[in-house]
Amino acid sequence: MQIASETGGWLSMRPLRYEFEDEPDGPLDDWLVVSVAAADHHGHTWQAETPCLTVAEAITLAGWLRERPDDELEFIEPDVAFRQLPADPGQHLLEVAFSHETLPPWLPGTGLGRVHRIRLEVTPEMLRRAAGDWAAEIAAFPPRADLADW
Repeated sequence: MQIASETGGWLSMRPLRYEFEDEPDGPLDDWLVVSVAAADHHGHTWQAETPCLTVAEAITLAGWLRERPDDELEFIEPDVAFRQLPADPGQHLLEVAFSHETLPPWLPGTGLGRVHRIRLEVTPEMLRRAAGDWAAEIAAFPPRADLADW
């Protein structure tokens, strides 16, 4: 999945593999290693590969991109989070926050409280396309645990 802002900056996320080959005990043990790459509107780019989403969270992300029922989407691991900000009619301003393993390596400072955010100005069609692309990519990694209690 790639989301490119109309004013610069982009986000690319791709599921690579299950973190562990063994069958998980439950949905909280069914993690995906995800490639996360991004660029801010200044052109600074970075990339990381980390187990930052469970399979259930990956499915939730596809739905959130399609419909955005809530303004924010956070996950168990705080490596990446999404927030919809107020924008002009016909536009969406998507803020993506990176922390921990997905922080840009050039970001100054140390400690767990560091967060780097990018804002992407996108259209509804761009978000629908991203949702469809993400759903197609995660289809290769079906849930290996019962999601009934998720």
